[in-house]
Amino acid sequence: MTTVLISGLGLIGSSLARIMKKSDLQPTILGDDPNDDTSQFLLGQGIIDERVTLLKAASRADIIVLAGPVSVIIDQLARLANVTLKPGVLVTDVGSTKTQVMVASQPIQKQHVGFMGGHPMAGSHKTGGRAGREDLFDNATYFIVDGSQTTAQTAQFKACLKPAKLRWVNVSAKAHDGLVSEISHVPHVLAANLVNTADHQLKHDSVGLSAAAGGFKSTTRIAGSDPTMWTAIMLSNSEAISEQLTTYMDQLKQIQEAIEAHDTEKIYQFFAHAKTVRERLDQGEKKQ
Repeated sequence: MTTVLISGLGLIGSSLARIMKKSDLQPTILGDDPNDDTSQFLLGQGIIDERVTLLKAASRADIIVLAGPVSVIIDQLARLANVTLKPGVLVTDVGSTKTQVMVASQPIQKQHVGFMGGHPMAGSHKTGGRAGREDLFDNATYFIVDGSQTTAQTAQFKACLKPAKLRWVNVSAKAHDGLVSEISHVPHVLAANLVNTADHQLKHDSVGLSAAAGGFKSTTRIAGSDPTMWTAIMLSNSEAISEQLTTYMDQLKQIQEAIEAHDTEKIYQFFAHAKTVRERLDQGEKKQ
């Protein structure tokens, strides 16, 4: 029987537990989370089999998944370096940035522990263990950054998540952080800025944001995500995010100038190109 210890039972960690319970391996799942309500709920639902603490239960696990914020993951890796782990254990994480995590994993890798960086490209504006879903990762991309894990350890982890039919992609830590900054981190900054700017501009308007329709709400949905988590992400991937924000500001300046100049062709091409790219994304989803 495979024993999996998941530390961090929020949206991602609890969804992983739900998926693993549906796999053919049907692992015993040990759950570590400081939130009593979350832990008791997941225990009551049979999503985790036992509530534990990471350091006390780590020696029992065949797979350890660190599913907290990146700052917490880094701290946990340092602590795990001082714990005797089971021979053949795989330690992995689901942090949304990888460069700092891979550096922090070096001490346990030197102890011949299998470590694999990981990041499932899935999420929701909802948070917490009660918001976890069996289908949260269905057909999503799951990035793997190779560390010291063996082929067998990777295969075992993939088997645990087989029900989600994931698209597994191996990538370097640097390439991963640049990519997710572009398609995930910066969009969160832009969504939050749209909401904050609209709130500031309309705060004295009697109708204000109450008039917001589907377009505004759809565009800014992700601004409702956990601010603690996103603060940690901004700090852990600051260089890539800052660089890409500069690019976004340059592009916004160009469309601003086109609007001011009433340059019909540039304005049209701006929206036409975006429409074409967005339609390709929709077609890709339909093929999956």
